[in-house]
Amino acid sequence: MIELVVLLTVVIPVMLAFLWPSGLVLAAILTGTLPLTLGREGMMVTLFGRLDLYSIRLLGLWVASLLVLLPHLWQAGRYGLRFRWHLFFLLFAILALCWAPSFLYGARMIAKLTAPFLFLLLILVVCSSRRQLKHLEITMLASGILVVAISLGSVLSGYTTIDSQLGFGMPGLGPAATSANLAIVSMLALALVRTSPRWHMVLICGILGGASFIGFTRITIIGLFIGATVVLWASVRGWSRWALPLIGIASVPGLFLLSDIFRGRMFKNGDAVSFDLLMRDPATALEHVHGSGRFDAWSYVLTTFFKPNPIFGSGVGTTQHYFYTHTTGLNVIHSEYIRLLAEVGVVGVFLLIVAASAYMIRLTRAYRLATTREGKAYSLAALGSLVVYLVFMATDNAIDYVTSSGIFVFALIAMSEKARELEVVASSTLKATASEDVSETQRSGELGDDLTAGQRFPIGSSLRKNCLAQGGFR
Repeated sequence: MIELVVLLTVVIPVMLAFLWPSGLVLAAILTGTLPLTLGREGMMVTLFGRLDLYSIRLLGLWVASLLVLLPHLWQAGRYGLRFRWHLFFLLFAILALCWAPSFLYGARMIAKLTAPFLFLLLILVVCSSRRQLKHLEITMLASGILVVAISLGSVLSGYTTIDSQLGFGMPGLGPAATSANLAIVSMLALALVRTSPRWHMVLICGILGGASFIGFTRITIIGLFIGATVVLWASVRGWSRWALPLIGIASVPGLFLLSDIFRGRMFKNGDAVSFDLLMRDPATALEHVHGSGRFDAWSYVLTTFFKPNPIFGSGVGTTQHYFYTHTTGLNVIHSEYIRLLAEVGVVGVFLLIVAASAYMIRLTRAYRLATTREGKAYSLAALGSLVVYLVFMATDNAIDYVTSSGIFVFALIAMSEKARELEVVASSTLKATASEDVSETQRSGELGDDLTAGQRFPIGSSLRKNCLAQGGFR
């Protein structure tokens, strides 16, 4: 069985890298959340430390992406420089290997950090047309529907229950990672609704968002609300641009205070927490927040790894190495910001914040400059999904969920970037063609005040063909 999993998750991606690179992208998106690795039950002891089968899947994607990019290193490098702050963060993380206690665990962390960025570069290199972007869009939406279908089928068949999993989720993946993936994909559906409203897309958006919601993962629900609020704020004009975000902001505390189910998940002794207590004594209300052991874990990690080395951290991969080699009762930290503070310090987290801000600014600018519906939709979707991802990182293991979350976010960023690139190329080509035709007609003496539009642009001229292809003269 292990040999079959290795074949599926390593050999097949490598074969796709050589034979069909764009197919590698589609396959990674379509199968990113599927439990092809049979869950996290089977830890294997290898030369690289304890590995679960998801790590092997990540290895296959990482190697395959690198194999595609190496022959196009110059082109990939130029794309990478567009996101230089992300590169600076990754370079600093790699540098942090120098003072990490374990090179092997540090290298594993570097693989997790670099894989989404490599996937972004992979899409930018192999996708060269709007048609390919459309295929990627359809595949991403199909992956979300597939996740919902499998999760629902698992519940209906009795294989899993919402109570046993503490939420709606994919078997072998769990509610947290499943709901995060669905929240990210729902941002694409919502962006498509905003740019080209269609009833079937409204339905898909509702299905994906609703399925993410009933995962009952608190941080994902908050991220879903905030991400949707950002998409609506960026795409709506007039009074509703401000009204909708205010409604979204008010809905989050309302949900966790008015609903018995969500109040019980958010607070210890939830019946004692109310709006009145929150307004009268917020400190006491916050003491009731149910951290599920997170607060103790964060305190332990900050005391053990951050405080001794606050500027540069204790080295990348330090926390996982410690938890996998010591008996502490902890396996994961459940906050990537705490984890990064411990491993790469204030400098690394600062670079991450700057990189995230640069992405948001770039995506907002891309949305405003976009001249096609696809360009606007992909920019909105990337912006919303990035917000969901950054919120999710606060109390969960987003960096570990590379194939189910990370590559989806950066695929949308790549789609936005490529759509804008294609728009610029098309505009430049049209302008160059127009200039050549005008020069030609001027030289031949055909351009005169008494000529009709059809004579100014003869039926065979390249300008007329381009204009007709674009939908007429504008």
